[in-house]
Amino acid sequence: MSETEELIRLSVRALVAQMGGVPGVEMHMTRDCILGLTGEPLADFNMLTLGPDPDAEGFLTRAVARAKARGLPLTAMMSPQVAQGLAPVATRLGLRAVGTAPLMVLRAGTPVPVSRPVKVTRALGDELVGIAGDLVAAAFDIQRDAVARCIDVGITETAGVETYIGCGDEGAMSAVSVTPTGNTAGISLMATPPEHQRRGMGRALLTQVIADYRGRGVERFHLGATEAGRPLYASLGFEPIADLTAWLLDAPPEG
Repeated sequence: MSETEELIRLSVRALVAQMGGVPGVEMHMTRDCILGLTGEPLADFNMLTLGPDPDAEGFLTRAVARAKARGLPLTAMMSPQVAQGLAPVATRLGLRAVGTAPLMVLRAGTPVPVSRPVKVTRALGDELVGIAGDLVAAAFDIQRDAVARCIDVGITETAGVETYIGCGDEGAMSAVSVTPTGNTAGISLMATPPEHQRRGMGRALLTQVIADYRGRGVERFHLGATEAGRPLYASLGFEPIADLTAWLLDAPPEG
């Protein structure tokens, strides 16, 4: 198994952990593919990941059929192993290509110096979970009630996803989620609202969290980056190992 295949498989597990606590979520999965439909009218909350599964085409077809049957938009991410073969199928099913997202990895031994001290608190309990949700909603310009239904509910002590808040002089300024699996951990929801960006808070939080996990035995970190976030991760030593192809199924027109 290649490293790309392994990390996509771990990403599938991470998505299960992140979406598993959403009330009423509909999930279908194989070892390398997962569909999670929350029912929210937002593509970012209805996710499809397609890895090197022998029946990736069938999984894609069934996933799109379920999303259409429920009248939901859908974001689909395809691994390089299946992207070329599935592109005409996706187009035929009504999806449109919207770019790529680099899969990046930080390997053991890559130095990541903590940029500056920052108070880091794990988000547990209603108050801190609410603060983390506020940061996510503001950073990604998502309705706060949708974040509450799809993200807040998954921030628990036993969910498998750990969320941290970075605080500066102005209070809570950034948040990040980590999904550890053995000696590897996935990074997601790196959220710094616009008014706190370009001030080093996201970097400070992430470097401190990485240092903490390394102290607990985690050797490798992976993430799917946006183009906006890629320079930060690259500057910390994350290396791109594959480009995931992104597709979007738009919500059906109202009426």
